[in-house]
Amino acid sequence: MAEGIVNFVLTKLADAAVKEVLRLYGVSGPVEKMGRVLRWAQAFLKDADKSRRLNERQKYWVKLVRDVTYDIEDVIDFYLSLELDAQERRALEGCCPKVKNTIKRWLRKPTKLPELHSLGNTIEEIEKRIDEIERSRDIWDVNSLGDNGGDVGIRRPKQIIVPDNDDPDVVGFDKDRDNIVQKLLDQDSRRLHVISIVAQGGAGKTTLAKKVYNSPDIRRNFGFHLWITVSQSFELLNIIRSIAEQLKIEPPPSLEGHHLNDLYECLNGKRYIIVLDDVWSENLWAELRKVLPNNNGSRVLMTSRFEDVATMVDAAHIVHHLEPLPHELCLELFLKKALPQNPSEYYTNNLSEISELFVKICGGLPLALVVLGGILSNEEPTHDAWERVLKRISQHGVGNKVSEVLASSYDYLPFALKSCFMYFAIFPEDYEIEALPLQRMWIAEGLIPQEDGSTLEDTAGDFLEDLAKRNMIQVVHRGVCDGSITFCGMHDLMREVAIKKAHDEKFLTLCSNTDEQNFSEARRIAVHQSNCDELMERTNPNLRSLFFSESILNCSSHRNIKVICDMRNPFVCNDEIKIIGFERFTRLRYARFYSKVLDFENCIGRMRNLQTLEFLYFEHAVDLPDCFWNIKTLRHVIFPCISGAGSLGPPPKISLKNLQTLLGIRNRESWARGNLPNLPNLRTLSIAMTERLQIEVIVEFLCTLKKLDDLVVTGRDLLIDTSEFPFCANLTKFGYFGIGGSFQATDSSLFLINVTQLILGDLKIQQHHIAVLEKLAKLIFLVFSDIQFVGGKIMFSTEGFPCLRGLQFNFSNNVEEHREGSHARTTTAQSDVL
Repeated sequence: MAEGIVNFVLTKLADAAVKEVLRLYGVSGPVEKMGRVLRWAQAFLKDADKSRRLNERQKYWVKLVRDVTYDIEDVIDFYLSLELDAQERRALEGCCPKVKNTIKRWLRKPTKLPELHSLGNTIEEIEKRIDEIERSRDIWDVNSLGDNGGDVGIRRPKQIIVPDNDDPDVVGFDKDRDNIVQKLLDQDSRRLHVISIVAQGGAGKTTLAKKVYNSPDIRRNFGFHLWITVSQSFELLNIIRSIAEQLKIEPPPSLEGHHLNDLYECLNGKRYIIVLDDVWSENLWAELRKVLPNNNGSRVLMTSRFEDVATMVDAAHIVHHLEPLPHELCLELFLKKALPQNPSEYYTNNLSEISELFVKICGGLPLALVVLGGILSNEEPTHDAWERVLKRISQHGVGNKVSEVLASSYDYLPFALKSCFMYFAIFPEDYEIEALPLQRMWIAEGLIPQEDGSTLEDTAGDFLEDLAKRNMIQVVHRGVCDGSITFCGMHDLMREVAIKKAHDEKFLTLCSNTDEQNFSEARRIAVHQSNCDELMERTNPNLRSLFFSESILNCSSHRNIKVICDMRNPFVCNDEIKIIGFERFTRLRYARFYSKVLDFENCIGRMRNLQTLEFLYFEHAVDLPDCFWNIKTLRHVIFPCISGAGSLGPPPKISLKNLQTLLGIRNRESWARGNLPNLPNLRTLSIAMTERLQIEVIVEFLCTLKKLDDLVVTGRDLLIDTSEFPFCANLTKFGYFGIGGSFQATDSSLFLINVTQLILGDLKIQQHHIAVLEKLAKLIFLVFSDIQFVGGKIMFSTEGFPCLRGLQFNFSNNVEEHREGSHARTTTAQSDVL
């Protein structure tokens, strides 16, 4: 459907600044006419979304609407770029010399009069197509469309529950788990053994492997526990690097034998278990076994769809065939997802017979059951409503049942969620996706509507929860304190649905080679291969979003980019990025980089529409020109925090009313009392304090941040009494890194009354501090990192920390730990209690 782009362009047309620019250039009349047609088309598309049925003529009409909407967006963006150039001429005086010279070189280029003439012809052509779209309503039966659907609006999650290690809704697998655990623990042979779980896609192989991996017996009997997601397009070097990272040793730069010695020696003589999830290639094991010691009763657990892959293992191996769930467990799992709030409706609303039909469709596959249950959880629990869903799914034909169910799940998404779902096609298979960056990309793309009483970020979070509730994405990790999604992913079968829908809607092009035919029309491009250099050199004026895994990108022909995202492994991408034409990205809204970008500091001040900058290059701090802080659209600015010395923060008296996140900065020496930045909506802050700045200035600055609820403070040799921070009564998350300093906490420190997560690092702590911290009634997660405990003994009272769920500590000196009412034990430098 074309709902997303139509809604986005109409939102843009309603913006007062856009209207003024179009008026200045004399095109407000024609564009307003286009807007009227789009508003009618939007109403039609909403009705079509509810009825979930279109005939072929209506589908073709929707295609015409989508294509012309993209062209209208291009026209608007061109006029906005003209005005942006004019603004930059006026703003030259506020820039540093390097930035000024760069902009001057660009603005001295030939005028855009020929392009304006061509654009006039384009507008005339669009007007003709708009007229044709209006005339064709009756011809193509677009004016009449019944509404047989129910409420398909987004329903807010009623409650977020922090999950245990195992999903409480998982059913079955207990016998399979116990069987596999017993075989893994069998010590008749000290050789390396491999057990393979084999079943079709969606049968629950990964779920079973996780239950085995998290089994207490497995955790207790193996010294090293390693989980590797392989997927279809694996690279052996990346797999070996992942093993090295989990072992906390230096990842090898290549597959040369001497580079792999550290990994072999680390495992040699140890008892380890490695899970290789989703193996497709018969060659993987032949290569990987060369770096794994074959002794001490170590084990490998492998999952695969293919019998041939499982039986090609040349070590001692066992194949475990995972059978479909039995009928009674299928029904139990289905009802847990379809009727999560009130299972008794199954009996009172006469749903037993139709539930049996749904279970039969799923063929015993858990993935199909949970997705289908997610669809029905958003429908009325009545026989008639469920019967409409059953008929809709049956229209997909008689092919692969799980594919039919997954394809239907997209049809039942609310109007605003379909584009967000297709966005997942951007990410590689089995990619762990960070939730916050994903939500910020959605916002930059214009996919999130503004709702009364909510920020765009809050609405984006609700959208992600809704997709998880429908079981269309997988929650990898939730925050310990608030239960919000921090990492998510997508089953590879569901990803295939997202890719197909994104291709059909011209939403995304995945570039894997230079023969890609759709590149010149693509609005979003994901480049995950290393052989796309020639492709990127082609001209594509339509390109709006670029996701890359390359170190050199020729973007000189792609001036309209709004989103650019580095998707490489942050642990192995130390090379510089060279983006040819980066200075032309004046419409950029979202940028994320893991490596140094050449000429970055000289160009970033031109990005007058920038909302989010995530610059995560940890080799050195970056100090951006002051004109960067004049970008009024900034919402999230994230720099690396390096040894307590972050990037230079905003200049005095600057006002950034949209800014919500500011990480990895240090104060300016020009800050003074009464001469501070104005950041009224800042929620999250990480700041490094220099020795030369008086603490009173920082306290005054923090006291101006009325909405701040997440704070990390770093400073060298600081001696701070936390009672000096009155603003902390609003905090829910607080981190304090003293870098050799001391932490002063008295009973007056109960100002942290609302803190749920507390991290203290590189500090000197005494027993009376523990006694104070134990009184924090809402504290859920506590971390002591590189702490020097003064006194030799820690006392935890039985009444302390009433809500604590997680405790991690790392001491720089050996101490004794006591819990009142229990025997003392000696604690070494590292310990975890979770």
